[in-house]
Amino acid sequence: MKKLTLFLMIAFSGMLFGQNIEPVKKLVQQINQTKDFKIRTVPYSYFMDQSELTDNGIELKGFYKNGKLRKMEHWVGLSAWNIITEYFFSENGKLVFVHSKKYQTLDENGYLKQPQFLSESRNYYEKDQLIKSIGKFDDDEKTDYLKKSKNLINHLKNYKH
Repeated sequence: MKKLTLFLMIAFSGMLFGQNIEPVKKLVQQINQTKDFKIRTVPYSYFMDQSELTDNGIELKGFYKNGKLRKMEHWVGLSAWNIITEYFFSENGKLVFVHSKKYQTLDENGYLKQPQFLSESRNYYEKDQLIKSIGKFDDDEKTDYLKKSKNLINHLKNYKH
């Protein structure tokens, strides 16, 4: 009986604290299928002026539909790897999903002709709270994507063509 009670408590807590990420997945799929975004690109020169320097550049793209930011792509080129992070937003501008990938561009023999995939992470948000995280970068760096997304949104707003 004690084993059954323990099992039921564990199962119930899993249901209680388990988050349903299916609505987020559907929203991300819908955003990725959207056509005719108005794209705003912030080039590396802007980031240089902000004293944000990397070995191989930075680029930020904001994807707008009906005047609302729905997606951002942030590309960072470091000495030995590139990091590509996509941020997805709900209709009301809340961060719902972050997908980040890391690629190796340099090895002991020099630059690679084709970047090699190293790792990725998927982070799901609800009401400005991380509800689920899948995967991690090989260096186990924990990034505050919520804070970072707000900073990148400010760069999109502040950049003057």
